[in-house]
Amino acid sequence: MREDGPALKGDEMGDKEITISIRMGTEDIQMMEDFMSEKGIDSRSRFVRDAIAGYISSQRVGTGGAGKSGIFVRFKEVQMETLRLMVEDGTAFDEEEYIRKCVLERLVSSEAEADSAGRAFKAAQMASKMK
Repeated sequence: MREDGPALKGDEMGDKEITISIRMGTEDIQMMEDFMSEKGIDSRSRFVRDAIAGYISSQRVGTGGAGKSGIFVRFKEVQMETLRLMVEDGTAFDEEEYIRKCVLERLVSSEAEADSAGRAFKAAQMASKMK
């Protein structure tokens, strides 16, 4: 942090964001911009935030993408904006919940879910009879 403190700017929600500056060589900038272009990422700030979050996540869970803390998944900017707007209009509670729901729908068939619910209900009935 600079001695005169971080530069702050407010957004519509009243939250504060801290602006930081980093130094990068031209080769690093070119590598970043090439990658961003390949992946359809338009915002350097969003890219850097996602890169930092991905790095922290990978250090917490090890070298693999999955670990005890979960999985870090990258999305294109347009996909993230779509999720944000779905939350804004009430279609989804939050981005993470919506992604979790989509994945579970693909992993757990409706038949398996119904079977699990039926077994859980029977077990709950048995447990209530024992009280």
